[in-house]
Amino acid sequence: GLEPLITLKNEVFKLEELKGNIVIVNLWATWCKPCIAEFKSLEKSKEIFKNKNIKIIAISNESLEKISGFLSKRSINLDFIKLNGDLTYFNAYNLPTTIILNKEGNESFRITNSINFTSKDFTNKILELEAL
Repeated sequence: GLEPLITLKNEVFKLEELKGNIVIVNLWATWCKPCIAEFKSLEKSKEIFKNKNIKIIAISNESLEKISGFLSKRSINLDFIKLNGDLTYFNAYNLPTTIILNKEGNESFRITNSINFTSKDFTNKILELEAL
């Protein structure tokens, strides 16, 4: 079968390889305006988290062509991954959805709407998890 997650270079990507880090999984799509609006603060949060064991990945289940085409017109400094299949892989039913995985790779919490990733509330939650 198809590997569920691949990089934009069509290489297998395994979330398990990020164990030991807090992982912020941002589910998005090129047609989702609030998702795209959210990227700015998600990118900025990288600065806040930069010396920590925190990884951010943005996942869309659209075609590689569509994702790459979208990204080629913008400069967004995030790691993008493609999901082969539908969002139920993450038990997600609307976009944007952001899933936070703890260091063991298990879901800690999720946010099923747009947020400001640089807000005190969010960044404190993430930094607390990372300190465990």
